[in-house]
Amino acid sequence: MKRDTEEASLQNNKRLKDGDENIESARAHGLCEFLSTDAFDPILGQIKNRMEDFLVSEIDLEGQDSKITSFEVPEKPKRNATVEKIDLSEEIVTGVESVISGATEFHLIPAPADKADRTSLHKSIATFDDSLSTETVKEGDSNFIKVSIKSKKFRGNRDNGFDDESRFLHFTLLKWNIGTSDAISRLATVMNINPRNLSYAGMKDKRGITSQRVSCKMLMPKRLVGLNRNFFNSNPAGGKEVIYEKNFVTGNFKFSHGPIKLGDVSGNKFCIALRECERTSEENLSKVRTMLLEKGFINYFGMQRFGNAGDTHRIGRLILKRDYKGAIETILTANANHKPEVVDCLNHFKETGNAEESLSKLKYKKSIEGILLSALVKDASNYKGALKCLHHKQQTLYGHAYQSYVWNMTVSKRIQRFGTQVLVGDLVFQDGSTRNVRYLTEADIATAKFSDVVLPLPGFDIKLPDNECKSFMETLLKEDDVILEDLAGPLGKEFDLGGAYRQIIYKPSEFSADIIPYRDENEKLVATNLDEILNIPFQPAAVGDKIAIVCRFTLPKSCYATMLLREISKGRI
Repeated sequence: MKRDTEEASLQNNKRLKDGDENIESARAHGLCEFLSTDAFDPILGQIKNRMEDFLVSEIDLEGQDSKITSFEVPEKPKRNATVEKIDLSEEIVTGVESVISGATEFHLIPAPADKADRTSLHKSIATFDDSLSTETVKEGDSNFIKVSIKSKKFRGNRDNGFDDESRFLHFTLLKWNIGTSDAISRLATVMNINPRNLSYAGMKDKRGITSQRVSCKMLMPKRLVGLNRNFFNSNPAGGKEVIYEKNFVTGNFKFSHGPIKLGDVSGNKFCIALRECERTSEENLSKVRTMLLEKGFINYFGMQRFGNAGDTHRIGRLILKRDYKGAIETILTANANHKPEVVDCLNHFKETGNAEESLSKLKYKKSIEGILLSALVKDASNYKGALKCLHHKQQTLYGHAYQSYVWNMTVSKRIQRFGTQVLVGDLVFQDGSTRNVRYLTEADIATAKFSDVVLPLPGFDIKLPDNECKSFMETLLKEDDVILEDLAGPLGKEFDLGGAYRQIIYKPSEFSADIIPYRDENEKLVATNLDEILNIPFQPAAVGDKIAIVCRFTLPKSCYATMLLREISKGRI
C-alpha cells in the first residue's frame, strides 16, 4: 500500500548515502529519521563481512551472560526428592530389583483398591530407577501394577523421574549462520521431539555467532551431549571448516521447574566489528560515544523484525484481516534467502497447488514451510487450521511484525513533525511498570524528558497518546483496513495482540569503540565463544593498512543493535 514517507522525509535523504541499496527498504518499514545531525562524522564501514564480526550474548533475568562455559551434565533429577516413600514389602522390593537387573522381564504387584494408594505405589516404585515403567493391568478378575523397563522408543520422552521442580531442562544454544527458529526446528528434528516443547526468550540473528538460553520439557542433557559429541569429534584439531557446518552446539545445562518464556531476558551484550572503515580519529569516536550516552538513538524495530524477505508485517496484516489463504500464500512464496531445495518445493506448490508433492521435496519437514504443507495435505482448504499448526511463537511473530511496522511509521511521523519536543498528552511509564502509563499534563512539560516518552504498539488493550500522534497511528491502521479490535485473537488466544509500550529513544548505559588495524579481509578481529570452548588461542592484529572499528555495548531486550549502528553511521551501514 502506498505510503507518504518519501515525500514527508525528503530532507532526511540528504543525510543518507546515495545509492545505498538498503535505504529504500528501511524507509519502507518506517526507518526514516535520525537524532544526530552534525555532532560527529559518521562511522562508515561494512557490517557482518564475517560471522565472527557480529557476536551476541543474551543476558538473563539474573544478569548472567549466556555464553557457554561448561558442558558438565547436572545430576539427574529424581522423583524421590519430592515423593514420600511408602513401606514396601520384601517381595515387592525383590521383584522390582529383579526387573532392574534384567533377571525378569516384568513383575506383577497386586494393585490396591484405593486410587490414592495405587498412585503412591506407582511413585514409590519409580524412585528405584528412571528406566522403570509402571502401569495398572488386568489379569483375570484382578488388577495388578506391572513393573517393567521402558522401551527405547519412550525413554527420554516420558517422565523419566523428573519432579515438579525439575521438569524443564534449560541450556545455552550457541549458534552461527542459522536463525533461532531454524535452529530450533533443526534441533527438534534431529532430537525427534516436538518443537512446541522448546521455548526461548527471543530471536537472534542468523548472520553472526549468538548465544541464548533455551528450555525443553522433560529432556535429559545426555541427549544434547550426544549431539555435541558429533561437533567435537568432527574437530579434533579445531578446524573451522567443519565446525561451521554444524551450526550449533549446546552447553550450560540446568534443570528448572518451568520453561523459558518469550521476554524472559534482561538484554543482550554485543561485540560488533565494522570492517573496511573510512579513517576516523579517537576524537570523533569520543563524540560518537558522547552523543549516544547523552542523546541516544531512535528505538526503531530493526529490519530483522520483518524477516529475511521483509514481509512478516504483510503476513501479519493479512492474518489480522482474516485473509488466512493470502497469509499462507505469502509465507509459501520463494525468495532469494531460501535454500535451493526450499525454492524448488515452493515453486512446485505455486505451480501445481499440490501440497503432498511439494512436501516430498523438503528435507526438514518441521520447518515453517513443512508444517504448513503437512497441514494442507490433511485439509487443503483449512488455511486457518494450517496457520494454527505453527508454533505459537511463530504465529505471534507475524502479528508483532505488523505492530512494529505501525510503531516505526508513527515514530517517524512524530519526529518529522515535532522533533524531540515533549508534548502534552504524551505517555510515560508510572510506578516503575512497563504496563502502567499516564498522560503528561501542561504542568509536566517543563521537567519532562523525551527519553521517558513512550509510544504504544497498536493493540486492543492500550492507551493512545492524547495528541496528534494518536491520529498518526489511527490513519496508518485505517489505510491498511485494520482496526484495534482486529488485534484480538484472529487465530485464537495465542494470537492476542493486546499491545505494549516502547520508549521512542534509548540511551545506552555503556558504549566503547576501538580502532583495530588489520591486513587481510579474513583476519579474525575479536575472540568468540567458539574459540573459548575449543581452546583456540586468539591474538589480535597489531598492524595493517586496513581499519576496523570494534564496538561493544549492552542493550535491553527488544532494543536493536543495528539501530544504534544506523544512528552512528547516518544510515549508511
